[in-house]
Amino acid sequence: MNNIFKDTKIKPELQVGLEKINFTKPTKVQEAVIPVLLAHKNAVVQAVTGSGKTHAFLVPVLNAIDPEVAYTQAIITAPSRELSEQLYQVARELRDAASLPISIAHLAGGTDRERQLKKIANNRPQLVVATPGRLHDFVQKKLLFLDYVKDFIIDEADMTLDMGFLTDIDFIAQRMPQEILFAAFSATIPVQLQNFLRKYMAKPEQIVIDNPAVISPTVKNDLIDIGAKSRKKILYQLLTMGQPYLALVFANTKQTVDKLTEYLQEQGLKVAKIHGGITERERKRALREVEAGQFQYVVATDLAARGLDIDGVSLVINYEIPRDLDFVIHRIGRTGRNGLSGHAVTLIREEEMKRIAGLEKLGVHFDFVEMKNGELVPRKHYHRRDRRQATNHQVDNHLNGLVKKAKKKRKPGYKKKIKQAIQKDKAQKRKIEQRHELRKAKRQRKKRRDDAR
Repeated sequence: MNNIFKDTKIKPELQVGLEKINFTKPTKVQEAVIPVLLAHKNAVVQAVTGSGKTHAFLVPVLNAIDPEVAYTQAIITAPSRELSEQLYQVARELRDAASLPISIAHLAGGTDRERQLKKIANNRPQLVVATPGRLHDFVQKKLLFLDYVKDFIIDEADMTLDMGFLTDIDFIAQRMPQEILFAAFSATIPVQLQNFLRKYMAKPEQIVIDNPAVISPTVKNDLIDIGAKSRKKILYQLLTMGQPYLALVFANTKQTVDKLTEYLQEQGLKVAKIHGGITERERKRALREVEAGQFQYVVATDLAARGLDIDGVSLVINYEIPRDLDFVIHRIGRTGRNGLSGHAVTLIREEEMKRIAGLEKLGVHFDFVEMKNGELVPRKHYHRRDRRQATNHQVDNHLNGLVKKAKKKRKPGYKKKIKQAIQKDKAQKRKIEQRHELRKAKRQRKKRRDDAR
C-alpha cells in the first residue's frame, strides 16, 4: 500500500516537514482520512484518543491554504483551552518544519482577549485554532471574517457536545460559505451529535477507526470491590504499590479532587490537581511541572482532564464512577497509548455493580481483582452474585405457584400448610434483608468516619 504522506496531492514542502518531525509511517486514521479531506469531501471520523487524528486533518488543512491569500481560510475548534493550545502548537510545529509562510492564530477563553485581537488586526491569520466560545465572540463582533474559509474542522466533537458548545458551533457554521469542507472528529458519536452534524453535512464520509467503546488491548483494566474498606487508603496503596511513571486519578467533583490532593500530600506524595476551580495560571503551571516530570501523581475531574494530553500516563485510577459512563472510557483511554502498555483500576462498592454491568454492555471488559499482601490478585467475578439472585427469583416463582394452588379447593389442612410455608420463607427473607441492611449501614458509618479523618 502506498504511503499517504507521499501522495502527489500533498505539497513537497509538507512532505519534507512530516519527515523532519518523524512522521514517516501513517496510522490507520491518517491513511483513511487524509485522502478524503484532500478530495475536499465532508467527513465524520470516529477514532479513539491517541490514534493520530490530529495530523489526519492538519496535513490536508495546511495543504489547502494559499499563502498568497491574506484571509482566514481554515478554522479548527477544540472544546477546551488546553486542547486548542495543543492543536495550535502542533500546527505551528508542522508549519515550521515545512517552512510554510502561513499565519496561524490561537483564540481561546481564559487568555488575554485584547492581545488576541491586536494580533489578528496586525496580521490576519490564514489558519485559526480556537475554542467555540471565543470564536463565537470574535465572529459575532465582526472581529474575524469567514468569507474565505474553505475548511472547518471540529475536534473532540463529543466533548464539544458535553460542554454545551454546539450552539456556538451552530452560530459559526451558519455564517460559513456554502462550499466549505466540514469535518468532525470524535471518540464517540452520540445521537444528539449525529443529528447536529446532519444539519451541515449531506451524506458525509463515515470513517470509523477502532471501536471507541472497547479498551485498548495494551491496557490491563482491573476492577476492585473495596467493600467496607477506606476508598482513600486503597487509592494510596495503589499509587505506591508499583511506583507508576505517571498516575492520573479521576474524581467526579472539584471538592473530591481537593480532598484527595490534600490527603495524598499528607501521606508524603507530591500531587498536582487539575479542575475547573483553579486559576488559569495555576493550571498552566501545573501542566508545565507535570510535563517536566516534577509530579508523579495528578488528581483531576473529567472535563478538566479531557482537555489534556499528558504523555507517559502509566496508571489511571477511577476513584469513583461518573454519572456519564462514557467518561470511564475516556479516562481509561489516557493510558496504554501509542502501543505502550498501561494499567487502569476502577474502585467500586457492591451497590455500584449495576453501573459496571452498564459499562460491560458498552464493550468494556474488566478483570476482577483484590489487594492481597501489597499486590493485585484475581478473584471470583461479581457475576456470581447475579446467579445467586437468579436462584432467589426461582424460589419466588415456586412460591407464586404455591399461592395459586392455595386458591384451589383442597383437602382440609392443605391451605394452612401452604400459608405456613410462605410465611416461613418470607420471614427468612426478611432476616437476610435486615442482615444486609445492617452490614450496609455499618460500611457507610465506617466510610463516613474514614472520610472525616
